[in-house]
Amino acid sequence: MKKRPNILIILADQYRYDAIGAVSPYMITPNLDRLAHEGCLFSSAYSNNPVCMPARHDLLTGLTGRRHGYFSNCKKPIRDYGLPTLPRIFSEHGYRTASIGKMHFFPARAHHGYSEMYTMEEIPKCREDDDYAMYLKECGEGEVQNIHGVRPLAYHEPQRALVKSEHYETRWVDETTIDWLDRNGENPFLLFVGYIKPHPPWDIPEEYEGIYEKREIPAPIPRSRTYPDSNDTCVWYGDLDTPEQVRRIQEAYYTSCTMVDESVGRILGYLEKSGKIDDTMVIFTSDHGEMLGDKGFYSKDLPYEGSVRVPLIIRYPQVFGSGKRREDFASLLDIFPTCMELAGLRYPQGETVLSGGSLADEGACGEREMITASNGFLGLKRWVMARTKEYKYIYHYNAGYEEFYDLAADPGETVNCIGQRKDSGIYRRLRQRALEYEKTEGPDGCVESEDFVSFPGQSHTGTEHGKYHLWSNQQFQTFQNSDKPTYGQRFVHEIQTAMCHKKCPGVNQEWRAAFKKRFEELAEYENWEEALFESAQEGKKE
Repeated sequence: MKKRPNILIILADQYRYDAIGAVSPYMITPNLDRLAHEGCLFSSAYSNNPVCMPARHDLLTGLTGRRHGYFSNCKKPIRDYGLPTLPRIFSEHGYRTASIGKMHFFPARAHHGYSEMYTMEEIPKCREDDDYAMYLKECGEGEVQNIHGVRPLAYHEPQRALVKSEHYETRWVDETTIDWLDRNGENPFLLFVGYIKPHPPWDIPEEYEGIYEKREIPAPIPRSRTYPDSNDTCVWYGDLDTPEQVRRIQEAYYTSCTMVDESVGRILGYLEKSGKIDDTMVIFTSDHGEMLGDKGFYSKDLPYEGSVRVPLIIRYPQVFGSGKRREDFASLLDIFPTCMELAGLRYPQGETVLSGGSLADEGACGEREMITASNGFLGLKRWVMARTKEYKYIYHYNAGYEEFYDLAADPGETVNCIGQRKDSGIYRRLRQRALEYEKTEGPDGCVESEDFVSFPGQSHTGTEHGKYHLWSNQQFQTFQNSDKPTYGQRFVHEIQTAMCHKKCPGVNQEWRAAFKKRFEELAEYENWEEALFESAQEGKKE
């Protein structure tokens, strides 16, 4: 009988497709480069819904939002908790299964089939429910509130880490992973490892500051907002950045990528030393990308390449070869059936058809001429895209706005040529593909009378896809059961420390005013602002 592989899925949050040295020479990612050299790099891999929860549930269930219920980030369970999941199926067939790090489940401890969970969530609310937070408490860092960096003010800015480097989140992930692998012995396993980084905030330990300072990093794709929510009369916070500030933001993001790379390297080193590397299929990917200033945008949930395209590397030479680069379209939906096929397992629910296909079948996947993606519940913010290698079509439900890009001539998606292409055969074909996708995979009501529905056009503020987000109290990571009752004072101290990073440019006045109002509402702590910012600036001078 053919030996079943161990499976290690490594997912780094908000990791751009091009933030790997094997793709972009300016990146410092020797371990991922080696993984690509020893495995197969999929250069055209996509997230079918470039937001944390939908993308992760695509991977977990092998199904799209129509069937698992997530079209955007929201606090609702997988439909009826009754869907077969990848870890549940593998657990039932003799594999030990575990998750380590960020899962982004709700509730946080919903295991969805994993036998063991070691959690490190992005915004933990209760310290006792988060394994990483409890680890910090045991290490004497229990008073730190913003354990993953300060979210307001410096969310998309370089900032100094509040946690010691030896206890930093990436180190905890690889140490916890290696410990689990060591305890597992020779049992076959399916292990999911989730990093929060390079998702912002980019809180950089002091010893990592400046590692990208002298590297030649290309500037972002020039501003060209064709998204219907944008308009020239609205000032976006991202517009306030100088070229120097944009460069600093890029450096902070790429530094977080390098820290993930080092952590992955330690895990791979253990697998090699223990003799398990060749019996393990290692998959490295992300839930979505980061626009990082491209087209004037930051963040995710957009239909453009920086957001929707993800890295995908599979190391399992006996099936995928070594040093191979595949150009055929792949998606996160393909990971479920790939793992199932190589483990010799079948989907348990009758006639249910998985949304993706096994990447081990190069012939079948190589025949894909198109890839589709979407985001959002039915409403103004929902969009759907379809693309071939040469062209991309996007439909926005906001005013029925359309985009069309000639990717061969315009790979940066800077010129919406819908006016010139609206009568072409390729436009009709891609639009029809997007329409068919919405009929079968989109929320109910997307299509009426064999055409997309639309909503009256609406422009939103620049915070929607700018650098800063006026989120709710999720910005303020106070722990329930906190060791420090004077939350407001503690939070001010942490902002002071974080903003002492020499490359933190300070805070835009408009955002500062909005933050002040929200902070005083939540923390009931007045007369803090002047001391905070003066202290932070003095710290930067030292």
